[in-house]
Amino acid sequence: MTKIEQLFEEPVATERPLRILVYGLPKTGKSHLVSTATEVGPLFWQDTEGGSDYYDASLNHGFRVLRDRDPMKTVMAVELASPTDGVRPIVAVDSFSSTWFGQQEVAEELTTRWSRGKANDRASFRAWGPAKKPLKKLYDVMHSSQCHVIITARAKKKYDVGPGGEPKEVGLVPDVERNLAYAVDLIVEVGIDELKKGVSPKPENFHALVVGSRSADIPIGTVFHDPKFSDFLPAVLKGEAPEKVGDSVADQVKTALDAPQSWPDLERKLKEKGWSSERAKELLVAKFGPFDAALLEEYWEYLKGEEPGQKGGTKG
Repeated sequence: MTKIEQLFEEPVATERPLRILVYGLPKTGKSHLVSTATEVGPLFWQDTEGGSDYYDASLNHGFRVLRDRDPMKTVMAVELASPTDGVRPIVAVDSFSSTWFGQQEVAEELTTRWSRGKANDRASFRAWGPAKKPLKKLYDVMHSSQCHVIITARAKKKYDVGPGGEPKEVGLVPDVERNLAYAVDLIVEVGIDELKKGVSPKPENFHALVVGSRSADIPIGTVFHDPKFSDFLPAVLKGEAPEKVGDSVADQVKTALDAPQSWPDLERKLKEKGWSSERAKELLVAKFGPFDAALLEEYWEYLKGEEPGQKGGTKG
């Protein structure tokens, strides 16, 4: 077996619950679609906009509700939700747009605090790190979730540049943090049939168009009328539980913090390992040529794997 074959492994069929992003204009059936998930399993509804108020238990809509837009509460819910007697629970966030707006507020508040009221682009850039960190955590846990996940979002108009350079409306897109689209398996745009004035919509007036899909069973362009959550279950995969994606962030941070920032810093680290400056310089020149401050990290990584030896060293 070659070294690259040892690095990789044979693929296996992977189990994948449904992760779906549903977006649309106001009153086009997003919360209604969430409510239909009770037909599939226990529904845990994180309600950020009051949409669950219209689907109470007396109407045979049984679910538990969390009125909070904190993304870390979503992370906790997805991590805690696991199948019972073979039935998968469903965690829904309705709507994630409110969660995203909340994280924007976090970034704005941090920018204000760090810039101390002065214009400071660096403070604004720094603020997005902690503001987006909970969202990245959510996308990570969704990858290995044991529950179905429904995320709804408000829609906003998408524009392109027309022939004359003027903005041209070309459709709708979900108003969410852009990386969310990569964490789901299906992206669905919901809408409602045109009704006569004064006529209240009924479930059969709602429709759903699949605009993004990883599933061959529910391809892009599929349309559902009176859509229900169960309509999208053919996208679920059967097999072994997915492994958590490898993440080297902690190791990379540790390596970067351990790296010397100057030649005196490198000398100090080498002295702790038993090196003398003369012996270290001799080996570095032989290996890398003339001294280059940009190579301090490479110098350190190289010498960490070498023994000081007797010549010019302080050990041996």
